[in-house]
Amino acid sequence: MLSLQSLLKGVFQRRYALQNVAVSSFQQLDLKCAMKMSTAKKRVIVDVDVGTDDALALLVLLHAEKNGLAKIEAINCSKGNASLKDVTRNVIRLLEILDRTDIPVYKGATEALIPPETPIPQFHGKDGFGDLEHEKEPDVSIVQKDSASVAMRNLVINNPGQISLICIGPLTNIALTMKLFDDFAPNIKEIFIMGGNYAATGNVTETAEFNFYVDPEAAYIVLENAQCPLTIATWETCLNTHLTFRWRFDVLGSKNTPIMELLNRAEKSIYPEKENPPDSIWYPCDALCVIAMLYPNESITKQSKHNATVELHGSKTRGQIVLDHLKQKDPNVTMLEKINDEFIKEILLQAT
Repeated sequence: MLSLQSLLKGVFQRRYALQNVAVSSFQQLDLKCAMKMSTAKKRVIVDVDVGTDDALALLVLLHAEKNGLAKIEAINCSKGNASLKDVTRNVIRLLEILDRTDIPVYKGATEALIPPETPIPQFHGKDGFGDLEHEKEPDVSIVQKDSASVAMRNLVINNPGQISLICIGPLTNIALTMKLFDDFAPNIKEIFIMGGNYAATGNVTETAEFNFYVDPEAAYIVLENAQCPLTIATWETCLNTHLTFRWRFDVLGSKNTPIMELLNRAEKSIYPEKENPPDSIWYPCDALCVIAMLYPNESITKQSKHNATVELHGSKTRGQIVLDHLKQKDPNVTMLEKINDEFIKEILLQAT
């Protein structure tokens, strides 16, 4: 027969467990309410060079669209992580898996304004997605006939001040459109960019980040010609996150969905464990930029305003962002310095 002490202990244990469940439920509810309150519905054009990190960024956007926070007006493709052909195929493959081929896809630049003289590193494999074998080929016939620049300009001028640009690859398409159409830049609502750096930390050269290194002239044109709020998630923004490969594969990778099965295969191919131990840091760069745009109040913990341009001529610094620390010019960009790690995890888990 159970003693009174044992009975009371069992009652308190059950009560404590129920309290924990309730607290967890309220925390999840608070997060959902916060996300609903974080921003009005954003109409976005996303410019990509897919890449597995671009794929995660698209999942975050699609999740936001499902929750009424965003409307993806178009996906523009550009050479970057892979050729334009492979980038376009990767985008279509993702949309087919997600049953979202209703989103218009446009082909943009086949190369940078001035292509780099040295080979571009293939961080995501030759095809941008780990060089995997697939059971079937994506139906690229659904790609729209207009070029990315024409489509982007038409969307923006027909909806002045309503379209946000999310640029998570080289900025070639945006720069071309700014130079082709003088009515484009004045009518953009805002631009969010993943690329560049604010402390001269590079990941391709000693001083240059990949997206800006691939097309420095395009980055220069966008920073010089933008007439709307311009926010940049730089390589240092990514370095200030602390998501491990252990979390990536053991937690996020445990999601049993077709899209995560594909991403797991791709990222295990491009991030072999021998070179990326479980406790080393995993950088979902493009997803960070999208999360910051969609949920600024919940995600951004540190940011600063600067006047910024891009170095084009330095033999050691081509593609590097240069900040006016003397404060002789008015700020033209907001630099994201830190994004909340736990919020990133929560959004990625929900989006996948």
